[in-house]
Amino acid sequence: MFEEIVHKVPELRKLEETLANLQHEHQKAQGRVHGLAMRAEQAREDDLNREAVALNAGGRPPKAQEPRLREQLESAQRELEVLSRRLALAEGARSRFVQENHEHLAALLVEAQQREGAKVAAGATAVLEDLLALYKAEDDARALARLHPTPVEENTGKPAPHTSIWGPMTQRSEGGPRRGDIEGTLRYLVSLGPATEINEVA
Repeated sequence: MFEEIVHKVPELRKLEETLANLQHEHQKAQGRVHGLAMRAEQAREDDLNREAVALNAGGRPPKAQEPRLREQLESAQRELEVLSRRLALAEGARSRFVQENHEHLAALLVEAQQREGAKVAAGATAVLEDLLALYKAEDDARALARLHPTPVEENTGKPAPHTSIWGPMTQRSEGGPRRGDIEGTLRYLVSLGPATEINEVA
């Protein structure tokens, strides 16, 4: 819950470690109870079947296996109940600590948020600058094409068996995100960090 700040608060780290260990033990205990319950039920069926076969054959019934498993199951169920109470106590202790130290923990979380936001902003700033440079190059290429269009030669030869396409090729789809959408998203990510001014494409 407090991964970003738990290392700065020893008391909270201890509470979190205790809670995590109890949760792990509780999960294991649940699995043990479930497994023993299934084994005990199967043992009951096997015991009844063996007893019926032995009596019909005129012999003595074999020793039943169910009682031993039922005893183990009862012990495992008790252990699970104790762990459930320990887990509830640990969760209560953590809740009280958080409530009593709310302001301090909130301040640490804000610091962590700012720190991570600065990392995101740094990466987004570099990408945004490169993106704006790309847009500028694209705009300059379009302006050059409008001012100095490529002359079209008159085709006087025979029809070609294939069609040639002249002009710049691009892998970007016309149906992709719009310029403003991409730039707006990056500027939002940049805003997560310290104030930085990045010029827009003219």
